[in-house]
Amino acid sequence: MRIRDKAKAKLPPVEAGVYIAVCVGVVDIGQQYSEKFKSYRNEVLLVFELCGESVRIDGEDKPRQLSRTFSFSTSKKSNLRAFLSSWNGVQYGDEQFAQLELFDQVGRACQLNVTRSDSGEYANIDSVMPLPRGMTAPEPVSDLIRWDMDDWDDVAFEGLPTWAQERIRRSTQFQEFHTPEDVVGIDDTERTERTDTAGAARTDPAGKAGAAQTEPAGTGARQTAGAEEVPF
Repeated sequence: MRIRDKAKAKLPPVEAGVYIAVCVGVVDIGQQYSEKFKSYRNEVLLVFELCGESVRIDGEDKPRQLSRTFSFSTSKKSNLRAFLSSWNGVQYGDEQFAQLELFDQVGRACQLNVTRSDSGEYANIDSVMPLPRGMTAPEPVSDLIRWDMDDWDDVAFEGLPTWAQERIRRSTQFQEFHTPEDVVGIDDTERTERTDTAGAARTDPAGKAGAAQTEPAGTGARQTAGAEEVPF
């Protein structure tokens, strides 16, 4: 068994250049920790389908997508404000931008300038522009996604792409919403009976079957802890 035979192959990055694209998803991924700023920020993913571009996944051709993550911010210097202003061709006032409905961007076409990382390993959305005047907006192939953390729905969450679920699971909101609330009680009588039984087994004069059936102290706890450490 070779590692390369089991490892999931990486998709080749998109070539740098300008693409006609359609926004196919606005995904609120909640409050995420930023290593760069050493703080938590509410973030959103804008997902785009690159028209006419496809990639083969598991033997099936699928539309190529790129996404970019933004922090929710109304600041004039925010990347989200600059991106949307360029895309929609509007210099927003403070109140106008604060009232902007992000879900209205889903299904809207644009031009994306895509660049490569310094290593050439990743493709990044650098900037956006409206479609050229007179150009008909293309229809996307991908399903459209609108997800708001404040309107949580378990069924809708399960219908999100796996990569989107993974990002959402890292949020502080997800951790708070899905922390177990049930208190696990321990029956003292049952615990006493088990202790007595274990003690009897250890002092069995025969020193055979009873002793062999008794686990060393702490073995069960270590097995349980190991099971809980398996990542999901």
